[in-house]
This record gives sequence, C-alpha cells and structure tokens, in this order.
Amino acid sequence: MNGLTGPTVLLLLTTLCLSFAQEKVTVEAVQVFYARQPTIAAPRGSSVKLSCEARYDLLLCDHVHAVWIHGDDQQQPCTSPRKYFTTVNETLSEDGMRRRQVLTEIMDLTPEDDGGYQCKAVCENGETAMGHIININVEG
Repeated sequence: MNGLTGPTVLLLLTTLCLSFAQEKVTVEAVQVFYARQPTIAAPRGSSVKLSCEARYDLLLCDHVHAVWIHGDDQQQPCTSPRKYFTTVNETLSEDGMRRRQVLTEIMDLTPEDDGGYQCKAVCENGETAMGHIININVEG
C-alpha cells in the first residue's frame, strides 16, 4: 500500500484545485504594452513619436487614463499642447477588454527632452501599470 487513503487524496486534490482557482482569479485591471526600443537618437529641432497601448478590463476598471511621462524621478506627464501632440484611439475587443492606444509626438526636440520616457496607465480604481523606459538622446 502507498499510505494515501481516500480522505487524504481528497484533501490533496481539493487543496490543489483551490490553489489553482486562486491563481486564475488574480487578474490585473490594467496593463501597458509597447515594443522595446534601444535609445532613440534624434537631432535637435526634430520630433519623435512614442506609442503605447493600455489594455483594461471593463469589469475591473471602468475608465483608464494613459499618458507618456518624462523623467526618472519627477515623472512629468507629457501633456503640454505646445510641446506634445497626443492622439488616443480606443477599441473594444470581443472578450470585453478595452485597448487604448496613446501616440505622443514630442515636437521641436531640445536638450531638455533628453532622458527616459515611460507609458503610465492609471485605472479609475487606483491600480497603475507602467511600461519599460525608452531613452531619448537629443543630438546637437
């Protein structure tokens, strides 16, 4: 005999099923996606476009605010209409997920635009997701 009785096997199976169910229930309300890029080198006075997609579940997050931010420490949103031109496109997929694409063009690059940029999405419930940092190097 192997030492496992009916009640022991039942307990092990129940524990395993509950553990698996708990892992499946954990769903992020919002996620951020975009392609990894090396440092972007662009000449002074030119422009650069940054694009990201925030995906969120309508049942967990009724609304999401997504924006590109600049700076590793201060994380300033790229929202000034004199410096940034942003377009937003949102679609609803069949599985109930919304996909919000945020395309921000940084116009008339200056040395102050050097540094890291990150896409940040904040769900109405407070959950936040951020993508990786993309560095811009303004030349000239």
